[in-house]
Amino acid sequence: METILISAPRELSNSACTYVESIARSHIEQGLHTAAQLAVYRDGELQIDLRLGPATVSDARIVWFSATKPLAAVAALMLVERGAFDLDQPIAAAWPQFADGGKAACTLRHVLTHRGGFPIFPNDFDWGQIDDWHAVTTKTAEIKAVWAPGTATGYHPVTYGFALGELVRRLDGREPREFFEDEIFGPLGMDASLGIPADALNAVVPLEAKSEVTLLDPNGNEHRTSDIVKRFNAAPTLRGQLPAANAIGTAEALARFYDCLLQGGSRKNTRMLQPETVIEATKIQWTADYDRTTTLPASYGLGFLIGGPLEPFDEPGVYGHTGQQCCIGYADPIRGLAVAYLTNGLQGPVELQQRYREVALALIKVCTASDQI
Repeated sequence: METILISAPRELSNSACTYVESIARSHIEQGLHTAAQLAVYRDGELQIDLRLGPATVSDARIVWFSATKPLAAVAALMLVERGAFDLDQPIAAAWPQFADGGKAACTLRHVLTHRGGFPIFPNDFDWGQIDDWHAVTTKTAEIKAVWAPGTATGYHPVTYGFALGELVRRLDGREPREFFEDEIFGPLGMDASLGIPADALNAVVPLEAKSEVTLLDPNGNEHRTSDIVKRFNAAPTLRGQLPAANAIGTAEALARFYDCLLQGGSRKNTRMLQPETVIEATKIQWTADYDRTTTLPASYGLGFLIGGPLEPFDEPGVYGHTGQQCCIGYADPIRGLAVAYLTNGLQGPVELQQRYREVALALIKVCTASDQI
């Protein structure tokens, strides 16, 4: 859906902002998490920048998990715009080793729509090496395709980012962290980074496993949530470059990223993408009745989640991305909303969706009321 820019921002009233903030505060009171940040832009103006619990400290940052993925997609799309690569060109054209394991036909478009065929690392991968870029990209190149690229759909939680990040490095010369800083975070004034320096680890709000229940382990017997929390609280993960999973920053920074997309890829004289690229990236590119990783139906843009039965993606035109049981960033073009809700509490599917739903519905309610005045 094409974004329609309006000249006069539709501001939310103080009472509207207070109402939305009360929803976020209630989640703390219910024990869904202990720290959170909620940021909302509307028509280019920051309306809400709420910080709760340990996330109130001025330099407090929260791990974005897979809410990072759209930024990696934008990095790749920048290079497509510059003529350095093509969406339907095999990754191996720039990275010959990536062709190993039956991945020779895997294109950039396949990766962005989770059809590459290499969703996860082998079980023997040493996560202690996750901050070694050479090690993780070498392992990514070696992965044997589980299906022929382009023939099936399966969410790539981490390998997505290593494929895109190494493609960026080979085309541009800069590693992902540097590219993100020079081309996205810095120009947009975002308080965020890809990974975080060792001397700043204390600024990251610790993650907490609030429920062991997951879609793939409904009884929580495998303690998957605790494993993820342990892994992402660890220094190697926080220091590393995971372009699919470890951008670290504030909710305001992530909301600002979506505000830029809502304005056609340009914000305050800083252009990130051309309007036509934003339109293409944020419309449905691929749908599947069954995603081999999540076991659910899937609907993808170019690096974005789009569509589906659950809030906020059930609203027309909404695009964005969730992050591992605890956070979300999205844009609602019709209402002019750019939203980021980051928490430190990894929850089960029911509680997780409760958080997304209640904030999304509260924003729809106050926008509707505001627009009728």
